[in-house]
Amino acid sequence: MFKKIVAGLTVFVIIIAFNASAQKYELGLFAGTSGYKGDLSQFNYLRFTDPAFGLVFRTNFNPRNALKVSLTHGKVQANDATSGIPDQESRNLRFQSVINELSIQYEFNFFSLNPFIEDERFSPYLSAGISVFNFDPKAENGQRLQPLGTEGQGLAGNSDRYKLTDIAIPLGFGLKYRMNDRWNLFSELGYRFTFTDYIDDVSGYYVNLNSVPSTLTKTYADRSPEAGYPANLPGNQRGDLRKNDMYMFAVVGISFSFVSSHCPSF
Repeated sequence: MFKKIVAGLTVFVIIIAFNASAQKYELGLFAGTSGYKGDLSQFNYLRFTDPAFGLVFRTNFNPRNALKVSLTHGKVQANDATSGIPDQESRNLRFQSVINELSIQYEFNFFSLNPFIEDERFSPYLSAGISVFNFDPKAENGQRLQPLGTEGQGLAGNSDRYKLTDIAIPLGFGLKYRMNDRWNLFSELGYRFTFTDYIDDVSGYYVNLNSVPSTLTKTYADRSPEAGYPANLPGNQRGDLRKNDMYMFAVVGISFSFVSSHCPSF
């Protein structure tokens, strides 16, 4: 599904590029770091752990308004054992997951951008839109967690296993600087508000391990005994199902501006 969406939006971007009139468009690269906030990292909105990078295509309608399509690759992770929070240390869960995201966002520049006027080369901006992303939580040894049903997913009377492709609402704040009529620098801090609570494979309650046939599932469903703590009772809280997970990117990038042959400079 994710690959089909990527292919569809790629065609969309190409069509825009070849039919742009009265617009400037940009193609750029960016790199930075990615992070996550969820059941294993609840209190830090600026906890970035791993590299991230991607591509961006931007259509500038005028000096204040733009539309961008971006493809981003990153990774997120967290470990209860290093949280410094006693309840999490005794829970002793951990995960890592690659994040692949395709997003389309509207951008609003606070100031007009014009590379030929010195006072109009710089502007902060806000962005918002919609994203589709793919994730796949794994243990520290690479064991995939979603197929195991660590909270009883897939058992009779329980919910199905969660999907590994979902949507998110991206919100971002950034800075742009137009070096000249062709080259641009930008930086952005962006948060993704998702509709899943399973980026970290943790959401609800401990499953009754007697009803779980898989030894692997039993191992990764309750890891407290590994850290010397008692096993958790079935029905005890494992995560916070009231809140969905979120992930974020902090990046810097450079883009090259193309001008349509039909397009007067603005």
